[in-house]
This record gives sequence, C-alpha cells and structure tokens, in this order.
Amino acid sequence: MANSTVKYNEETDIAVNSTLDNVEDKENTQSDGKVENTNDNNNITINLLGEIMMGGEVSKNLGYVYSYAFKDIYTITRASDFTYANLSTNITNLDKIEDPKSKYIVTKDVINGINALGIDSISVASDHMLDFSEKMFRTTRGILENSNIYVAGQKDNPVYFEKNNKKIAIISTNSVILGTKNNYENSGISVYSANNLKKNIEEAKKSANVVIVDVHWGRDYEYGVTNEMSQIAHNAIDYGADLVIGTHALGVYPIIKYKDKPIIYSLGYLISDTDYLVGKDSFIFNLVIDSNSKITTLNMIPIYIKDKKQTVLYKNYDEYKMRDYLKQMNDWNVENSLDSKIVDDTIVINF
Repeated sequence: MANSTVKYNEETDIAVNSTLDNVEDKENTQSDGKVENTNDNNNITINLLGEIMMGGEVSKNLGYVYSYAFKDIYTITRASDFTYANLSTNITNLDKIEDPKSKYIVTKDVINGINALGIDSISVASDHMLDFSEKMFRTTRGILENSNIYVAGQKDNPVYFEKNNKKIAIISTNSVILGTKNNYENSGISVYSANNLKKNIEEAKKSANVVIVDVHWGRDYEYGVTNEMSQIAHNAIDYGADLVIGTHALGVYPIIKYKDKPIIYSLGYLISDTDYLVGKDSFIFNLVIDSNSKITTLNMIPIYIKDKKQTVLYKNYDEYKMRDYLKQMNDWNVENSLDSKIVDDTIVINF
C-alpha cells in the first residue's frame, strides 16, 4: 500500500511532500474466537469503527492515558487487514489541556490509543475540526501522518488500500458545517456536494475494485435517519459506491440496502462522553470482501462505552442487556429484508 501524502514538520512548521510505502500487514491476532485476519485466502477484511471523541471528560477520566480506553477491544480491532475510524477532536502537542472547548481537543498521547486500535486510516472530515486555529488542524494532521496513519477526509483525496491484487477506496466527506463552507475547504477538508462526490467516486472507480463512501452527517442529539442522509446515501450508490457508511448521527441505526448495496447510516461512537443511552451502545463493524470484490458479510460485534472512560465488549459490561440490544438490532435488520442472524454474540449479515 502506498499513498502520496503530506507530513507536518513540527520544528519548522513547514509541510513537506512525502510518500508512505510498504505498510506491513497486521499480525494474525485473535480474541474470544471473533474476527481474525484472513491472510491464508483471498478475502479482505476491514474493520469500520465509529467516531472517536476523547476530549473533555474522557481525557480527564483516563488521566490522558488514552490507550487504556481500548484494552478490552484492541485485539479485535487489530485483527483485520485494514482498520478505519473517524476523529472528532483536534490533537495538540500539550501534555495537559485547560481550555473551555476541551471536549474537542486531545493531547498528542491520543496517538497511543489510535495505534493500540491498529487504525490504518482516520478521517478528519468532521464538524469540530475547525473549532480552533488552522495551525491546530495542521498539527493534528501532521501528528497523524508522522505516525504513518493515512488521513482521510481531505479534499479530492480518497484513501486507497490494496491487498490480494484488490484495491479498496474510501471517500470521506463532511456535510455538517459550523461556520462557513469556505473555512473547511480552505483548510483542505472535504465538504459534501453532490457534484464533488460524483466526481470523486467516478475517479476512484477507475482503479478501485470496491468504493466505500463515508459521510459525516445527521443530528448528533437526535436519533433517526434524516431525508438529507437518505438522499446523500442514494446519490452515492447511484454514482457507483459499493457501500455507504456514516458518522456524527446519534447511535447505530438498522442496516438497509439500496439497489442491492448496503448502507450503514451510523457507525455510532467508538468512544465519547455522551450522556445519551443510545449513544453508549455501539458495534465494531467487520466487513468481508471476497476474491470477486463482492461484499459478502458484515459482522457486528457489540461494544459499550463505560463511565465515559472505556470501550468494552458489551458482554463484559452486561450480558443480559447485550442480548436485548443484539435482538433489537437484528430484528430491525430482518425487517429490512436482510439475511441477518445472531451467532456467538455477534450479528452476522450475509449479502
């Protein structure tokens, strides 16, 4: 896997062109009989994680030891060929943060948590990325890139992942604007428009076998798919996307299909300080793509955000509540005419 990108030099505050090459495959890791790397066949596995918001109370509860938040799940998140997530906070070089907007900022030590999860690429196409100065955003981007993490969500710059002679493209964009659209675009963050999404999908499809579209959308304090979310998702598939996923919207929604292509309207939060019960329930979404470049399976492993501090396997928090949650989500999937079943505490959807 290789991608032309930009690294940020903290000492000189100058961006220099660089190329990241030869990213090694992850170790063949297994936990509780769950998802494991499939290096011995031609399948590709991708872990899709929800929104990472570790500022404010989360940082304080962890004492800025961010990796602790994921000690219950990182062997699962690492056990795939590629792991992707969305970041909703800026990263500063400070060791501690005292700021009224601290909910949307973390210290550089957050990289330890991101690396513990085995994240290969993280999207910065989110609404709070410009809550601070443009220099702060450049620092955020630079810290990620200096850690060999591909920064998705940059304008006209899809992320590509290649394995087994198959190339996967992820196009990430933001439709939730705080302030002006120009602020995001001038900072290099992708902003949604139908024409721009169409252009990027068509360009990605020239070389990619599978195109995934990720949109930051919806309402973060209201549960439900909006008309705008539905229209954007349908547009993406009409333009050629094979899968549409979303972040920012509160909670996880039932999976649907449109023109035989899956839509995951919300990946939920991977971690946050939300007080909403529906925001604390979530999943690790594990996608399986076969040798014919077909999305064949989606595994949904239930997780829970505990005490605004740690993301745990739901069964380790409350096995009975987990079963109710799994049944509710699975029933909704079945109502949406999906081949969805509960197998070993995981929802398995076959496409």
